[in-house]
Amino acid sequence: MSDLYQTSADIRSDVQSLARIERPSAALTLTRSSSLAITTAGTTITWQTEVRNQGFTWSTTDITIPTSGFYLFNFVFKITTTNQTALAELKLNGNLQSFMATNWNTTNAHSFTQMIYCTTSDVVQVVVTPTTNDTIAVTPENGSRPSPLLHIAQLTGVI
Repeated sequence: MSDLYQTSADIRSDVQSLARIERPSAALTLTRSSSLAITTAGTTITWQTEVRNQGFTWSTTDITIPTSGFYLFNFVFKITTTNQTALAELKLNGNLQSFMATNWNTTNAHSFTQMIYCTTSDVVQVVVTPTTNDTIAVTPENGSRPSPLLHIAQLTGVI
């Protein structure tokens, strides 16, 4: 009978090890509960609602990286009024890491994806700069053209 218990314990341990490899060590999805005015001076997105969180800490505009590794960032947003051009930026510790310039209109959602190596305690922010003052619309994750959403998943982690 003791061999059966040991085999069961070994299987549980193997499954837990596989789970750490197969799913991200850290993951986060943030959104807003109200629309956000964005200006031509550039607006850092203030996050209001945590949809899912596995290992992150965050406060309003700042998201703190929990552990060193490669991270995939995906930012999705749409505007409420005019057709225009805008710049969406991903900043790491206040420094520009990557950006997306896009022409947009009220019927399109825009998606920005970037993979970056981050170290423990790095701080991430998302900044949007439109050519005309505007508003980022709020649409739930399961709605048509969800907005704004920031998804972050760690692609590598400590095993």
